[in-house]
Amino acid sequence: MVGALGPGSGAGRAQLQDGGRHDAEAAAAQLGGAVIVAVLATIPVLVLPDSVQLDVARLVLAGFVALIGYAVARESGASRLRLVLYAAGILVVATVVAVLKNVLAGH
Repeated sequence: MVGALGPGSGAGRAQLQDGGRHDAEAAAAQLGGAVIVAVLATIPVLVLPDSVQLDVARLVLAGFVALIGYAVARESGASRLRLVLYAAGILVVATVVAVLKNVLAGH
């Protein structure tokens, strides 16, 4: 039984190949998301006055987080009210995480 599912079997190789493809897709999605976040955070810093750069960058990134939450909920076929509530919930959780990170880091 162990040999039938081991790495030398066809089933084991198929599972490893599928897992590798999934890992590559997940890595590409994470890299793409990181690039988008970096660009969204950089644009306000490059084009706006110093007095508003960080506030606008925070708002843009918060909007991006909410938009992603909305898009994920929309994929599930949820009602518009559930979409908004889900996006708001994601935004609240992200804010709590950011505040906790700042508190724990001593900022």
